[in-house]
Amino acid sequence: MNGESYFNFIQEAKLFMSKNNENNFVDYKMPEKESLLVAKQREYLSIAMQKAFENLDDNLVKFESKYSCNGLKVNWAVDYDDVLNKLRSIISKRKVKTANYSNHYIYKEIGLEDLLKKEKVKYTENIADINFIDVDMLVSETGSLLVLDSKMDKTKRINSGSINVFIIGLERVIKSLNDAEIYWKVMYSLLEKKYDTPILLKPKNKENDYLFILDNGRTNMFSMKKQRIALTCLHCGECKKVCPVYNTVGEVSYNNVFTGPIGNIMLPFFEDISSYKFAPYACLLCGNCEKVCPVLLPLKDLILENRIYLFESKNVDSSDKKRYGTYKTTVISRKKMNRSKFFRKLALKRFLTKPLRKKRKFPELSKTTFNQQYIQATQNESR
Repeated sequence: MNGESYFNFIQEAKLFMSKNNENNFVDYKMPEKESLLVAKQREYLSIAMQKAFENLDDNLVKFESKYSCNGLKVNWAVDYDDVLNKLRSIISKRKVKTANYSNHYIYKEIGLEDLLKKEKVKYTENIADINFIDVDMLVSETGSLLVLDSKMDKTKRINSGSINVFIIGLERVIKSLNDAEIYWKVMYSLLEKKYDTPILLKPKNKENDYLFILDNGRTNMFSMKKQRIALTCLHCGECKKVCPVYNTVGEVSYNNVFTGPIGNIMLPFFEDISSYKFAPYACLLCGNCEKVCPVLLPLKDLILENRIYLFESKNVDSSDKKRYGTYKTTVISRKKMNRSKFFRKLALKRFLTKPLRKKRKFPELSKTTFNQQYIQATQNESR
């Protein structure tokens, strides 16, 4: 679903949304924390997020209906330019001089720091003219924003009387309060108990509170039958901690806020595919990321699906395509794989490019083939 059809859908949905006379805009605090994360909670959260995601359109419409019943407005943004242009207008009209924000990935995605520098808005740790409040989830059944707070810091800023800006991706939606509570418990355990206060918030001041729900390539990925599940990622960073490629090359090589295994899946759809067609190949397929993912994403399989998609959509260079074909015919041929060490080494040198051979030490090949090693291993086991 592209940006135009998505917004047409939203406009059509508004025609049949009933008016809601609910007047309860008091911040709702969830029950006190009980036990820490258990395996069942991860499984529950994974299922809950997938169900909410598969009914994304309905959940977004329900959220907007509940959220806007007392005059509050949802600002739908096709891309980050939509957000930046609106923010530029707010800063100009309201004569904003200071801003408070975190290092949340959504601000890096839209380029918030660059905008504030151009507009000569200074960062402050104290209460500012404009506060950017991190939102973790949209709760569709209540029309509320789930905000995970630390030492009531965000709460103080929200209630300071300053301009409050909430920015969140359109995929970050869950259905119920129960799901919101499970989400908090998962994040509480993952992020070293950083968030001690989960709050379900409905902003009260339509003159000072701005909510932006951002697309920015998400509907491109939503249109993919298999890869779309990656949008349920929590952005907790657990997969990056165990990724050998990420821990070797770091973030700079990606030139993007989305990095590591999840970046390898998202970037071809979030950005220009020709610029990030390398991403799915920046993976050893070791599966470490899958073992630690709190929402049980099949990351290795999704990266393989991306490789298949790039190949079938002809987004692979002809020279690489030829090399992949040669590699495939070689590894499925028992005769070629069983050749002597000299011929295997020669074939590998032809496959690897010269720049790669110069940068990396050439691997030492075994004198015995894999077939011979396998036969020997099975014979030893049978004894």
